[in-house]
Amino acid sequence: MLSENQLKTFEKNGYLIIKNFINDEKCQKLITEMDQVIETNNFMEQIKTISVFLADENSSKAADEYFLSSVDKIRPFLEGKAKEILDKNDKSYKIFNKIGHALHALNPVFKEATFENKVKEIFKSLGYIKPIVCQSMYIFKQPFIGGEVMPHQDGSYLFTEPLRVTGIWIALEDCTPENGCLEFIPGSHKGPLVTRFIRNPNKEEFDSGKFLIYTNGVPKFSYDNSKFIPAEVKAGDAILIDGLVVHRSAPNLSAKSRNIYTFHVYDAHNTEFSNENWIKPSPISFLPLYEN
Repeated sequence: MLSENQLKTFEKNGYLIIKNFINDEKCQKLITEMDQVIETNNFMEQIKTISVFLADENSSKAADEYFLSSVDKIRPFLEGKAKEILDKNDKSYKIFNKIGHALHALNPVFKEATFENKVKEIFKSLGYIKPIVCQSMYIFKQPFIGGEVMPHQDGSYLFTEPLRVTGIWIALEDCTPENGCLEFIPGSHKGPLVTRFIRNPNKEEFDSGKFLIYTNGVPKFSYDNSKFIPAEVKAGDAILIDGLVVHRSAPNLSAKSRNIYTFHVYDAHNTEFSNENWIKPSPISFLPLYEN
């Protein structure tokens, strides 16, 4: 359970660092399991068919059916510089950006980490009555080429009416400003949702390949850079993230990776998961937290 002070901090800032959420052994277990996922699924052999994942202004252009249908699958996505590296046949770089979006449902090791009791206790502390785990991701933030993630709000991508979405972000390695730790604007969750990322309702555009759009354009926040506070954490720490808090991460230009595991939960009690969201509910991957 979250303490009273932790709840007050979360309510004030829109995010909460939870120290020592998992131990070193569990961190290594998840890292090792991801290595196994890559190897057993022959992702390296399929590399030239894998979509590039971009978390910047070009994200809608990079989206395709591969991305849209990944809700109930374990699929890899490549860094923005992957093509350049592949063209040079440079094997010194690791080029996976992330693997998603159903690790919590289809992989026993990640499922165990997602549905453990301390996770359930956190959402009980937040007052979630019918929490649903709707997506999960393993994000690598590779050395030297790990891409920038622009300022955004998670509610833009996983919208419910009313908005009731929270993420848990678990550091598997130390996360610093040098390798692209998260940065937050404390208190920004008290402001409005700036935009939404939805399936393009224009059938002609959708059929021609423009699958996803921002309802109000790519998020542009009027805050200056000084308002962002780095959330530097150690391996095993977790960050609880409100669906409205503005956050970002810088590119990783260091020699150290920044592996993390994250998943999102919404409360299905008296809320509606928007049918405009990029992600469509699936009985395989939209799993009740308290019942698993």
